[in-house]
Amino acid sequence: METLEHGKDVEIDVNVIIEGSVKLGDRVKIGTGCVLKNVVIDNDVEIKPYSVLEDSVVGEKAAIGPFSRLRPGAELAAETHVGNFVEIKKSIVGKGSKVNHLTYVGDSEIGLKL
Repeated sequence: METLEHGKDVEIDVNVIIEGSVKLGDRVKIGTGCVLKNVVIDNDVEIKPYSVLEDSVVGEKAAIGPFSRLRPGAELAAETHVGNFVEIKKSIVGKGSKVNHLTYVGDSEIGLKL
């Protein structure tokens, strides 16, 4: 079943593809060319252009991209930052942690504020 649920003041730029079940919280910003498939995105999240999120969960006040990829099983806690050209698969990123540019994180758990 394909559904889109969204909160208030959501901004979705051009050429965004939404597939499956997608839930967007309040004040979410989705940049141009992003792909969202079966994701839950909490309040005050910014997803910068050309990022791809699939079967993932994103906590409030997170920032992702541009050109980032969250593969199935990625979970970002609140206030996390994922830089450009980052790929995360089956991993949990703890509250306030940063995964900087040109990084791959797979089958891992990253603690708080790292």
